[in-house]
Amino acid sequence: MSSRPPSPIPDEGASVELVRRIQNGESDAWDELYRRYRDRLLLYIRCRIGPSLRSRLQSEDILQSVFKDAVDDLQGFTPQGEESVKHFLRSCVLNKIRKKVTYFSAKKRSGDLPLTDTMLGKISDSEPIDKAGYHDATLYDQLERSINLLPEAMREVLFLRLFESHSNQECATALGKTPEASSKLFNRALARLGILMSEAGGS
Repeated sequence: MSSRPPSPIPDEGASVELVRRIQNGESDAWDELYRRYRDRLLLYIRCRIGPSLRSRLQSEDILQSVFKDAVDDLQGFTPQGEESVKHFLRSCVLNKIRKKVTYFSAKKRSGDLPLTDTMLGKISDSEPIDKAGYHDATLYDQLERSINLLPEAMREVLFLRLFESHSNQECATALGKTPEASSKLFNRALARLGILMSEAGGS
């Protein structure tokens, strides 16, 4: 993978073109699409899998494996606009992340899988696993630390609304709350996260 940092906000218009180039077999387009979404997805993985499983799994391994699967799935995808690319990648990649975490957790409990080993290998014979962490480490390391300081309910509502882009109604259903309560929790979580980020930036 290229070591260049990603754009802070992916240009979705450019992503539509990248999907078309990937479907035409251009490997450079895959590299660029990966770079655009890498840090945000890596943040999701690190915050979601928990410290116990994370101590045995390389979150970067999970990211590259599931992103490669998602890019393969792009061959059957027809972009309908800029937002459709973002929605497709988010749904495809995050669903695969959850499935892999569930799979490895079950294997760990049954004793069938030596989680101390590197299990997901390489993207290809020519692509070594990227162990460098976040490309934009200044922002994302701070963001990860701040998210992990939040109470569990606040973390969950942020994951559902920001990372997975559920509506407030969908979020309320998932959390077993009223839409009003869900909205208030989300706003409190955002405010608390902002305070934590400000405190971290000033330390």
